[in-house]
This record gives sequence, structure tokens and C-alpha cells, in this order.
Amino acid sequence: MPIYGFACKGCGHMFQTLVRSSDVPECPACGAVELEQQLSLIASPQKGGADAEPACTPGGCGQCPGMAMGMGGCG
Repeated sequence: MPIYGFACKGCGHMFQTLVRSSDVPECPACGAVELEQQLSLIASPQKGGADAEPACTPGGCGQCPGMAMGMGGCG
């Protein structure tokens, strides 16, 4: 079940939600179903295997792409 980002055409609220194939997502702010699906950021695999340094530092750096969409950031 993929997580998609949406922008509400009614109130402009941006959010992400888990969408099953039979679900019709709705805006959590106003309940509208007229939504525009947003492009998602795709994480690229790290080089170096399991011993590689994490892409973000624990405790957060405040600059991760997810911060802009209210997803939190670093682990």
C-alpha cells in the first residue's frame, strides 16, 4: 500500500496518506475528495552496504526533504 502526497483543490491543504487500491482519499482538513496528487521524492539506495554511514544524523538535521511536507526528517 503506497503512501501518496496530495494537495486539496478546495482548501489547499497538503498532506500524505496511505492509499489502498479501493480507497478514495479525502482531505483531512476539509473532507474534500477533489485532490491533486503530488510528485513524491524517491530515496536512492546508499552505496557501501550495511556498514555505510546513515544519510542523516540521528536527532535530525532539519534539512531533509521530508521536513517540507511535514513528514519529520532524520532518524
